[in-house]
Amino acid sequence: MALARELGGAGALALGRPGLVDGWPATERIPALAWMPAAGLLVGGVAALVGRAAGSFGPVPAALMSALVLAIAQGGPRRWDLRLGTAAVSAAALAGMAAPARTLALVVAPMLARWAAVVQCYGGLPSPGATGMALLAGRARFREFGIASVTALGTALIVLDAVGLAIAVACILATLTIRVLSYRRAGGLGEGALEATIAVVETLAIVLLSSLGSLLGSR
Repeated sequence: MALARELGGAGALALGRPGLVDGWPATERIPALAWMPAAGLLVGGVAALVGRAAGSFGPVPAALMSALVLAIAQGGPRRWDLRLGTAAVSAAALAGMAAPARTLALVVAPMLARWAAVVQCYGGLPSPGATGMALLAGRARFREFGIASVTALGTALIVLDAVGLAIAVACILATLTIRVLSYRRAGGLGEGALEATIAVVETLAIVLLSSLGSLLGSR
C-alpha cells in the first residue's frame, strides 16, 4: 500500500498537479519523488504512442501531437511564453527525426526532465512563499535521489549507451543553471523554477537527441 501511494504521488507531481497531494503529510509526499522518472517514462510512452498513431499523416503531425502531449503532461503553465516556446522547439526537433529516433527521444526526454526536478529538490532550497512541489525543495533524501537517479541514468544508458550519459550531463548542467538563476532572483526554488526545469530539460534532451538522430535511427 505504501508503494502504491508513493507511485500515485509521483504521478501527480510528474504531471504538474501537486495540488492533488497538497493535503498529504510531507512524510508521504517526499518518498513519491523517487518515482518521478518512472512516471516520466509513462508520459513519454503515451506521447510516443500518440505520435505513432499520428505518424500515418506524416512526420509533422506526429511531432505536433507528441509535443502537445508532453506540454499537457507538464500541468497548468505559470508562464505561457516558456511553455509555448519549449513546445514549439520540441515539435520542430521531433519533426526532423526519423520515427525510431523520435520514439526514443519521446521516451527518454520526459524521464530526464522529471529526474531534473528531483535533483532540484535534493539539496535545493525553497524560495520564500514557495508552494506546491517547491515546498519539497531541500527535503528530498538520498533515498529519493538515489532511486530516481538509478532509474533515469540506468534507462538512458540501456537505450542510448554512452550517448545517454552525455545527454544526462547536459541536462544536469541546465538544471544547475536554473537553480543558480532562481537563487539570484527569488532566493530559492519556487514553482516557476521547477516548471522551467522540467520544460527546459525536456526540450534540451529532445534537441540534443535530434542532433544525433542518425545514430539513434540505426539502433
